[in-house]
Amino acid sequence: MNESLFNLVEHTNRSIFLTGKAGTGKTTFLNDFVLKTKKKHIVVAPTGIAAINAGGVTIHSMFGLPPRTFLPTTERIDGNLAMNIADLMHHFKYRKDKLKLLREIEIIIIDEVSMLRADVLDMMDFSLRHVRRNQQKFGGVQMLFIGDLYQLPPVVRDEHILSQYYQSPFFFESLALKEIPLITIELTTVYRQKDEKFLDILNEIRDGEIRDIDFDALNERYIPDFEPTDEQYVYLTSHNRMADEINQKKLAELPGKTFSFDAEIVGNFNENQYPNDEVLELKIGAQIMFIRNDASGERRYFNGKLAEVVDLDEKEITVVIDGDEESYVLKKEIWEQKKYSLDSEKNITEDVLGSFKQYPIRLAWAVTIHKSQGLTFDRLIIDAGKSFASGQVYVALSRCRTLEGIVLKSKITPEVIFADRRVSKFQDETHANERIEEILNAEKYDYSIGKVLNRLDCKWFIFSLDQWNRSARSAKAIDKDKVNFLFSAIRPEIEHLIGIFEKFEKVIRQKTQRFILGTEDWNEVEIKSKGAVNFFFKNVNEKVFSPLLDFYAENKGSKGLKQYNEDFRVFVDDLEDYLNDLKKVYLLETLLFDAENDVKVTTKISKVPSHILSFQLFEEGKTIPEIARERGLVTETIFGHLSRFASQGILDLNRIFDKEKIKIFEEEFRQNFEKHQSLNDWKRSLPKEFEFNEIRILMNHYVHKYEKKQP
Repeated sequence: MNESLFNLVEHTNRSIFLTGKAGTGKTTFLNDFVLKTKKKHIVVAPTGIAAINAGGVTIHSMFGLPPRTFLPTTERIDGNLAMNIADLMHHFKYRKDKLKLLREIEIIIIDEVSMLRADVLDMMDFSLRHVRRNQQKFGGVQMLFIGDLYQLPPVVRDEHILSQYYQSPFFFESLALKEIPLITIELTTVYRQKDEKFLDILNEIRDGEIRDIDFDALNERYIPDFEPTDEQYVYLTSHNRMADEINQKKLAELPGKTFSFDAEIVGNFNENQYPNDEVLELKIGAQIMFIRNDASGERRYFNGKLAEVVDLDEKEITVVIDGDEESYVLKKEIWEQKKYSLDSEKNITEDVLGSFKQYPIRLAWAVTIHKSQGLTFDRLIIDAGKSFASGQVYVALSRCRTLEGIVLKSKITPEVIFADRRVSKFQDETHANERIEEILNAEKYDYSIGKVLNRLDCKWFIFSLDQWNRSARSAKAIDKDKVNFLFSAIRPEIEHLIGIFEKFEKVIRQKTQRFILGTEDWNEVEIKSKGAVNFFFKNVNEKVFSPLLDFYAENKGSKGLKQYNEDFRVFVDDLEDYLNDLKKVYLLETLLFDAENDVKVTTKISKVPSHILSFQLFEEGKTIPEIARERGLVTETIFGHLSRFASQGILDLNRIFDKEKIKIFEEEFRQNFEKHQSLNDWKRSLPKEFEFNEIRILMNHYVHKYEKKQP
């Protein structure tokens, strides 16, 4: 099951809800997946503690989300109660490094998803679509949700407000999820409990099947006046205050000196995400619980294992672990506060912001239901009488390995068993355990083609170009004529490329479907994809990136253009990333980029302006193709460089054009100079063999001559 599940997540783009009863290995799968996957991934969680325990970050910190409730509407709403779409979009002004990171992600893993509200997931969707310039849900990112909806539900301050747009607060009511084919995969082997009778009771409580629950067998564990003697029990409570009172009372009752152990906190670590007490107070005889698995490899303890403190001094804690005879000297553990970033190779890396070093234990005469989630105990005292919320009876009982290990302080009655039919309905409708292989075989080819299309997609160019044009027009210290000229030359090229991309997308998806049906060879898909990758690299580099980079270089560092240049730099950086990413596109195991087409793509500007270097080589007698080869640029870029010198009247046209071509252009200029408003007008009026770059040089030359003659 786990290998098939791994392949499904790894080799398709299918979004998946991975669930299972307590103790079925959800966390184990998460840990194994992040070690084995080749996908660029991040791990996030709804709460700080869940994020630290999952080795990830919180959803709100990752996406810069505000804490307020979100309503997915454009209608005006009371800002004191919630926010709408317009309010939300203001929060997506990310720094450049965060933008690049979010655009690289292939899969987002959300742990403890039972606590994730639907509106928070929709905020993530808006963020990803905006940042990734991709209107697919979640910006095309694959989502892996992990958790158990029968455990702790989302915390909702005002369900009435949320219910205006969401049928329930659970993550699966997210509007974004309604539009993607989410499937549920349920892990079914329970590793925590082996007793079939106890498992049957737990499953019936989980499903809310009140008529089938064996209350008599369950309430045989009702011992209201029970007090532990030799064996160690944990009292499970519903609230922190109750657990703290029990622990402090028990600690105070012990004789002897209290020892305090301070946590070592380095760097930035949010106080509300501390995984343990900052100051741990202990006495000899204290009942404690481990809150992490043994990281040493010795496997002496696990998360939830009980122990007793048998010796203490200022520097050392010695315990006897439940079930062992030998004593054990505790070692401190380190928890890390992380953030994600991209390295120079555009791999997602984890950066440690701060660390929290403390002994991995806490007082354990009592623990709350909330803090017990994910833990395993041998003996529990449970009072499930009054204050247990939906799902908490199941969570409490399922923490214990056996029914015999449970002592009930109050009887379990039908009134405290809650079944949320919305959860069972969702899971029944999306259940796909039997379809894993079928989905994998059907979707892995589409997924691979989808990755190619995602890299080739150039539709975002238009928005960024228009944004640059508006910014340039409003900048004071800039040549507006050059801006107009460049914009009018590049925009039609982008529109043309977008048209080609859309046709390619349609054709390649048809070919892939024909391959899946067995009517076309995969080699045809591969050849077509190779052609597209190399075509877009060449044309985007020559017709979009190079001329824009030249213009950026011309104005870089100019007085009064700081903000303009910062904004423009983001655009040219994005184009650089687009081109360099095309060099690394694979279709299944095949690299699509042809090394023969490779030219260096970089936004680094040389100290001597690029156009001057090209002109110097031209003056030395080199041809335009020779200059392009020597400088690692395309010929169109060299044409652009030389056009600047044409506008100063110092370029020898006879070294570039034959006499007939010059004569044709000269005649057109003489007759219609004042009629032509753009480069496209010139292109339409001249013979087809005239290229845009040639027209630009000729026009600059003759405009200069014309202006010199004017009084």
